[in-house]
Amino acid sequence: MVHQNIQARLKLRVLPVWLCLFIVASAANTCRAADISPLTISRLIDQSLEIDAADHSQFASDAKFLRRVTLDLAGRIPTIVEVHDYLSNTSESRRIEVIDRLMHSGVHYRNMATFWRRAWVPQADTPEFDSVTEDFERWLVHRLQKGTRYDELVVEILTLDHATNTPASTTPIGFYKANLSRPENLAASATRAFLGINLDCAQCHDHPFSRWTREQFWQTAAFFAEPQTDEKSESQPPKVRVPDIEMELEPALLTNAKINWPQNLDSVSLRLILVDWMKANEEQLLAKNAVNRLWAHYFGEAIIEPVDDLSRDEVQTGARARLLNDLSAAFIASGYDLNLMTEGIVSSNAYRLSSSNTDKSSEADSDAPGPFRITRATVRGLTGEQLFDSLQTAANLPSELRDVEGRSDRSQRSEFASRFYIENSFSAERSISQSLTLMNGSFVNELTTKQENLMLASILSSPFMNFDEQIDTVFIAVLGRHARKTEMKVVKQSFESHVDATRESRLGNLFWVLVNSTEFNTNH
Repeated sequence: MVHQNIQARLKLRVLPVWLCLFIVASAANTCRAADISPLTISRLIDQSLEIDAADHSQFASDAKFLRRVTLDLAGRIPTIVEVHDYLSNTSESRRIEVIDRLMHSGVHYRNMATFWRRAWVPQADTPEFDSVTEDFERWLVHRLQKGTRYDELVVEILTLDHATNTPASTTPIGFYKANLSRPENLAASATRAFLGINLDCAQCHDHPFSRWTREQFWQTAAFFAEPQTDEKSESQPPKVRVPDIEMELEPALLTNAKINWPQNLDSVSLRLILVDWMKANEEQLLAKNAVNRLWAHYFGEAIIEPVDDLSRDEVQTGARARLLNDLSAAFIASGYDLNLMTEGIVSSNAYRLSSSNTDKSSEADSDAPGPFRITRATVRGLTGEQLFDSLQTAANLPSELRDVEGRSDRSQRSEFASRFYIENSFSAERSISQSLTLMNGSFVNELTTKQENLMLASILSSPFMNFDEQIDTVFIAVLGRHARKTEMKVVKQSFESHVDATRESRLGNLFWVLVNSTEFNTNH
């Protein structure tokens, strides 16, 4: 059944030949009658990055791949059972099978809801606006479970009818709350979150090196103002006053395209004009921004950095721009299918690269000329949510959010995630306070006892496991791999030097050491 599901998803979608040629204009493949599938995406990536699939020495081990893909798709480390099942699977399709299983799990939708919420409503990571997180992520989980297209998610956010919103409804109202419903805040957030355009500087002045003017900023902000009525009670486009100067501006698109105003203009139809332009924009910024952010999630760094400045003239050409153009065109042709794009990325050989490769040629400036290549995986720090859920998983405890509906208490998880918040995942360093909390905090220390750690309780009560097998199981639970011979020797020597310690305290101390290791605290 699994193989049939995989084959069904890999079936190629029939597209017009002109569209196929457009999609792969700079790719090595020649498009025939059909060409949009996860396999298409992964091949496009590997060919663009010149990944040699025959060189298996460059790829991560099975254990490392499983841990990486589980963290990226499910937001947690793999369980003991998942590790055993995967490492014993010799099938050539085992990677596709685990991707399939993880992507159709509830935890994947919850993990990606957190990812997109953080991209779209980053203010929710601050104490001032953390109250919007739960409702916004619950709305996102519902939509992602239904397979809602990416462009439809953007439409639903930006055309939310506030008049019909009720406290009990599941809507993206948090986007407006986090921006205080101010036109200028909404304009800056919408262009940054959905187009990868940074208009912040243009709010106050014309910057000599910026593509955007102050006038364009406030014309964009006008889309989020309320329409006005004339003396005949007919609706008219709103006007916003530019601070400090005697000027009022009506809504205008950043490309200065002509707007055909609807006869009955209200706030929803006004914002719909902006959204329709986003989707039709010649630069394809809506798709490019989505693909660029997804790439950053799975590879640690975006194709184009920074992610909120895609419209710079200097990043419109070159190998990186070509790859982003190709992937964005495929994303549009797929119907803005997030699942298809995700499957294509994580099933590519580029995603499988080891983080221990010594070739540093991929660390060049992101805007530098020449080919764009990746020779090794980026070591990334775990987010607060990933760290909490991974600690729970290692201890064989249920996540605090027991289902994707978000009905359970999330206070402990939210508090923990806030304390271990990181700005950039590719900055794998923990702050001193975060490190001390992991080493000395009550939450982690409680997990070193069998009363609070079901994994320890299980192996300590198992009559069929010897001490070596118990030690190895702790390694599998925490690090997702078997203990190496040298590690086993060091651990046993340490245990033997503490003759008065109980087996529970020894294994509990081992658990504490491993969860405080760099290997556990990073995605590598």
